[in-house]
Amino acid sequence: MNREKKKIDWSEERWKDMLVYQRKFLWLEDTLDKLAVWLGFKPGMTVIDAGCGLGNLGYTYWPYFGEGGRYIGVDMSPELIRDATQTAMDWAKNGEASFMVGDAYKLPFPDDYADCTMCQTLLMHLEKPELALTEMLRVTKPGGLVVCAEPDNLSSMLEHHYSSLPELDLEEELLCHKSAIIGNLGRIKLGRGDNSIGRKIPMMMSRLGLVEIDARLNDRVSHMEPPYEGPVQQHQLMSVKKYCSLDDDKEHEFFLQREKEEFLAGGGDPEDFERLIKIGDRIRPIHKQQIDHGEFFACGGSQFYIIKGRKRLT
Repeated sequence: MNREKKKIDWSEERWKDMLVYQRKFLWLEDTLDKLAVWLGFKPGMTVIDAGCGLGNLGYTYWPYFGEGGRYIGVDMSPELIRDATQTAMDWAKNGEASFMVGDAYKLPFPDDYADCTMCQTLLMHLEKPELALTEMLRVTKPGGLVVCAEPDNLSSMLEHHYSSLPELDLEEELLCHKSAIIGNLGRIKLGRGDNSIGRKIPMMMSRLGLVEIDARLNDRVSHMEPPYEGPVQQHQLMSVKKYCSLDDDKEHEFFLQREKEEFLAGGGDPEDFERLIKIGDRIRPIHKQQIDHGEFFACGGSQFYIIKGRKRLT
């Protein structure tokens, strides 16, 4: 098995799509208002976004700091930087938004530069998240904030989900939970990041000397119920239909192979992985049929954290 630590090219369509649809409707509008107060965003601030992708964090929080402010997005992908620069022309009004190619492990700024340095779903993909967090701290002014929006996807995978799909028997459910833990161990060993990073960041910040560390959870509930009314449920419906469809065999095979690599790297039994595939093959047609007939329903939350810490004044 090839265990080369190859970085994801987020400009590839399969990944770039995630940068769009996974962030659409990510936060409730009134929650963003409260978070902006909690974070202390004010007009005129200088904000760095490490691993900015298409600039979603800039777009999201611009109304709170952008008037006379400055947003600088940094990403390793020239293609994403190009696209983010173009789209920012539509939302970055009355302030300055710019983008540059750069490495999260070596941010292209001097010490004590920004009022706030932030990231979203960056640390979860890094082999050395502590190093990136250290860089974010370095470029933040004394008294400024370091802000990380990161998930604990592993905990979400271990939840007992409620939906119209058939219940798995106990052994199958235990196997699914076991495989999630093993797969995350393999993900870490392969240098692909950590699916449980969200809950670890407060202690990482503490070890780096940040103070006033605090955290919030996303309060958006994923709720789907026929007839799937409104833009949020329609967006979720589109995502579920994509998951249920195997029209693109190459795409399905790509992600299945990644899962297998991580499972085996974590010490998983190949026979267990084949059992997992059979469970998926059994449930997916039922899922598709329920969607096609307008019968599928589901309700549940996610473990998506936003964590802040303040750089000491001295």
